[in-house]
Amino acid sequence: MEFTFESYKNLVKLLKEKGYEIVSYNNIDSVDKGVVMRHDVDFDLEKALEMAKIENEIGISSTYFVLLTSNFYNVFSKKSKDSILKLQSLGHEIGLHYDEEAYVCDSIEDIKEKIKYEIDILSNILGNPVESISMHRPSKMILERNIEFENVVNSYSKKYFEAIKYVSDSRMKWREDVIRLIEKDQYDKFQILTHPFWYSKNDEDIKSKFVKFFKLKSSKMYEELDKNFSNIQDVIIRSDVKW
Repeated sequence: MEFTFESYKNLVKLLKEKGYEIVSYNNIDSVDKGVVMRHDVDFDLEKALEMAKIENEIGISSTYFVLLTSNFYNVFSKKSKDSILKLQSLGHEIGLHYDEEAYVCDSIEDIKEKIKYEIDILSNILGNPVESISMHRPSKMILERNIEFENVVNSYSKKYFEAIKYVSDSRMKWREDVIRLIEKDQYDKFQILTHPFWYSKNDEDIKSKFVKFFKLKSSKMYEELDKNFSNIQDVIIRSDVKW
């Protein structure tokens, strides 16, 4: 499967042809054949919004997990908040992407406390309760412990990570051939994790995607400095930082 928007549309089309319903974590038990389409937003909210618009056009709703502790985007900035709220307005669920390395925790209870803390923050941003979480690069301890919360789904709990077939495109590689798995019709329930960062209009290798990302970030950083530093052109011009 190519990492293009068209290939993603074809993936969804195949799921529908095989009789799968695209559902949320909270209603997957209500269907005979269901798929939770999950997106972890690790680097780029704008890329996530691009994917979300495509999904809205083809009539499906997904779950987007956003980081509160990312070094790549700031959920408290107006631009980021606007993007998150736009994702939600397109009919998608916004969940918490929790990075355990952001804190020093000595126990599972410490981790659960920090997760609840972040859930409250994100819920305030959204204006409604967060109903699901996913772990960012979960440790062995996290994966081995069946961490559960009242009224909040943990996508790595045994119910969603083991009892339901889980497939992922992490590091721009499918651990298993997702198309073949769907075509074989062997599983009634799926949790399919994709990362919007990998998808684009044209097929590109992983290096090309990162180079484009660095160039774009460099340009946008200059624009932000221009807004906040008077006459920045007297100090440095765009071509000085252009790749």
